[in-house]
Amino acid sequence: MLSNQSVGVSYQSASSPTDPAGAGSINTTSQNKSGIFKTNFWEQLKGKTLAGGGYGALYPPGVFDSFEPLPADKGIPVPDPALLPALAAGQQSMPGFNNPFKANTPQGFDRFDADFHFFADFPFGRVIQGVDWFAADGIPLFPVDDSGASNAYPLMKVSATDKTSGKVLTSTDVVLPVSSEADCQNCHADPGDAGNGIASTFAGTAFSVIRAANAPEPEKLLNAAKINILRLHDAKHGAKYTSSIDGKPAVCDAAANPADPDCLANQVPVQCSQCHYSPALDLAQVGPINDTKQGIKGRQQTRHISMSRAMHAFHGRQKDGNGKQLFPDMPAPTSAARSSGPAVNDFELGVLEDTCYQCHPGKNTQCLRGAMFSGGVVCQDCHGNMEQVGNDFTGKLASGGGLDLTKRVPWASEPKCQSCHTGDASQSNHPAGAIVAKDGIRLLQAYATGDATATPFTSPASRFAENQGLYRLSGSKDGTGKGHEGIMCEGCHGSTHAIWPNPNPNANDNIAASQLQGHTGTIIECNTCHEAGSLGVTLDGPHGMHPVGGTRFADGGHEDLAEDKPGACRSCHGNNGQGTVLSEVAADRSFVIEECEGGTLCSGGKAKNFQVTLAKGTKVTCNLCHENKL
Repeated sequence: MLSNQSVGVSYQSASSPTDPAGAGSINTTSQNKSGIFKTNFWEQLKGKTLAGGGYGALYPPGVFDSFEPLPADKGIPVPDPALLPALAAGQQSMPGFNNPFKANTPQGFDRFDADFHFFADFPFGRVIQGVDWFAADGIPLFPVDDSGASNAYPLMKVSATDKTSGKVLTSTDVVLPVSSEADCQNCHADPGDAGNGIASTFAGTAFSVIRAANAPEPEKLLNAAKINILRLHDAKHGAKYTSSIDGKPAVCDAAANPADPDCLANQVPVQCSQCHYSPALDLAQVGPINDTKQGIKGRQQTRHISMSRAMHAFHGRQKDGNGKQLFPDMPAPTSAARSSGPAVNDFELGVLEDTCYQCHPGKNTQCLRGAMFSGGVVCQDCHGNMEQVGNDFTGKLASGGGLDLTKRVPWASEPKCQSCHTGDASQSNHPAGAIVAKDGIRLLQAYATGDATATPFTSPASRFAENQGLYRLSGSKDGTGKGHEGIMCEGCHGSTHAIWPNPNPNANDNIAASQLQGHTGTIIECNTCHEAGSLGVTLDGPHGMHPVGGTRFADGGHEDLAEDKPGACRSCHGNNGQGTVLSEVAADRSFVIEECEGGTLCSGGKAKNFQVTLAKGTKVTCNLCHENKL
């Protein structure tokens, strides 16, 4: 593995002629120009950028101010986790930083992590050894390309350059997913503007509802919904507000004084995690805290539930006037409404759009888009329904209690690959209460049926088990024997909600895998990293895999291994050598073997220098080229 001692890594904007968002769509800058609006992130308000006004309170006093005014196309400062609690912050820029809409200058990755510190001072955290990755956190990218078109999946070309010669050693085009799609207006806008307006009054709590026509530019409808959310919050909770400075009452009474400075609606920009803790925005990894030194904007996180509990659990309990859930539960994978086919069907999409996609991107963006989506797996199958997701570790804070670390921590406690991939064809390791797929190997739900907490299964003995608590942090060479020589899991499988392949053949997500190995899907071709023909007969590949394609392994080399270790063959090819989903061919293959004898491919006869041709998806059985000895 190369390190920052010998190579530098950079990114610059890239494009694809088959991009579903438009041929050649490219995103080099996040600045605006006449006719193209991307963001108001760097706009000045009350002497600060909106970025500083919104996120500054999440840093220790004065830290963000030292970076103000934040230049356009430059991201917020991100601390180096290895140096915490010291705040040695770096910033990333867009490739068009110096000359927007014209320049596309490579930007260096700001950091190299030999080990990665992930909330290491907390029971749910750890120092992950041997990640050896380059990091570029906080690139200020927005989902509008340089022509003004929407594109939630823009491309960046990541290049590795020899530090001595300056030569580019290799490059790959990867997706940087980004979306601003959220549909708060479906409930929080005036019904005369959009949606159902059900949150215009809440539980008998009246407040002054703003219409889109009277809301600030540029996104008037969305801004109207945001203002209504703050006004509703003030009307419902304002009598219980306390000061960030001393904890004393700071009552908001908007009905008596619409300009009351203690009301959130008069403190914009408001970052909700100022009070409702979010680990994803806790860049200093300090956990929920109270900050008395930032005035009215100081954090009050130990007195309130988390952002996840406020959004998921609270909204998951809401019902309409007829007692029907506003955000319906997703039925189990085996229900009649969900069993129409392998891919996500229209009913499931409808429930997703009524729940997860109301806030997460989204009806148009569809962030769940990879192999899981193609296999009919939806958000709730991994994470649970909304109330289950929101049942997190902050439930006791509002009543004066402490953190309950027996419950899930948002962004840190997630289902694992091993929660559904519990075993293989010979040792399935299915736990009690599991819903098993038709292939008899994987599960369709990551937790037991009837489990009110939707606690994910753990199967640490599975060949597919991660070596860390999170998929996105797994694969490092840390001595556990998991992974593949330090290649992170995402390096072969893709990112969490976009596991390769994307079912759309033109999707930008598929480009990296195609560039690396010549076809979409999991990186399975050994010669992506290894010299062709150099591996011989071995089961030392990822998850105990052997070399694939026209190799010595296929050309008779596996015979002795199969006789000595038949169980290793059965793990993927089935107990009787009949083939399973684990032995399916990942791409069309054609190669020559020395001899085919007694196999189905040579019609039971015998043929020398036989041409083997297998179509993608073919289950490789033990009687294709010879008699089945399993």
